[in-house]
Amino acid sequence: MYQPLKPYVLATDLDNTIVSADVPHQDLWEYFRDNTPSLIYITGRHYHSAKQLIEEEGLPMPDVLVCDVGASIYVGAELELDQDWAGQLQLADFDKVQKMASELGLASQDLPTKWRLAYFATAEQAEKLKNAIEANKLSINMIYSGGRDLDILPAEVDKGRALQYILDTCKHTSTVIVSGDSENDLSLFNLGYPAIGVGNACESIRAMQHLPHVYLAENHAAHGVKEMWEQIMNEKESHASL
Repeated sequence: MYQPLKPYVLATDLDNTIVSADVPHQDLWEYFRDNTPSLIYITGRHYHSAKQLIEEEGLPMPDVLVCDVGASIYVGAELELDQDWAGQLQLADFDKVQKMASELGLASQDLPTKWRLAYFATAEQAEKLKNAIEANKLSINMIYSGGRDLDILPAEVDKGRALQYILDTCKHTSTVIVSGDSENDLSLFNLGYPAIGVGNACESIRAMQHLPHVYLAENHAAHGVKEMWEQIMNEKESHASL
C-alpha cells in the first residue's frame, strides 16, 4: 500500500501554507520541476474537502494524504484509507465530550467523519472544555487553533504522530522537511525534522524560530516554503562540501 519514499519528503499543511488566496503556489512546483519530493499533505480538512481542494487548485497528487488533523490517512494512487491506523483509534470518550460541548454552547462543525469532532469556540470556551476533559480524565487530544477551531481527536493522535507513523511504516531513510502555519501544525514542528514556518505563521510557531531545526520564512504561504526549502538545500550542500 505504501510506496517507497524519495530521498526528500515534503510533509506539509495545505490551507495558508501551500494554498492561499493571496499567494500563488505554481512557483513552488516549477521550482521542484522533475525533482519533486515525495509529498505528504497533512490537513485539518476531511477527505472529500481535501480531495476537492487538490483538484480545484491543481495541486500535485500526494503520495500520502493525512486528513482530520491526523486522524485519517489515505495512501496509494487511489488514496485508500489506511485501515491499520484507523482501526487503532480509540473513540470511546467522544460521546462524553459531545455532551460537555453541548453544555458549553459550542457550535458543532458538521463533518462526514467518525474519527474527529470539531467545533467553533472562543478561547474561553476552549479552556473550559479542556479543563473538563482533564478533570474527567478522558482519553482525548484537544487542539485549538486559529482562535476559533477546536478539534477533538483520539488520545495520542495529531499531525505529528500520523506523520511519524507513516515514516516508520515506510522504513524511510529520507530527508524529511515539514511546513505549516497554525497551532495544529505544532506537533509536526516538535518531531525535530527541518521545519518551515511560513511568513504568515501563528505566534506559537514564530516563537519556535530560535530552535536550530525551525526555519521561519519572510514570504507567506507557498513562497515561504520555496524560500526556506532553498535555504535548507543550500545548507546541506555547504555541509557536504566541508
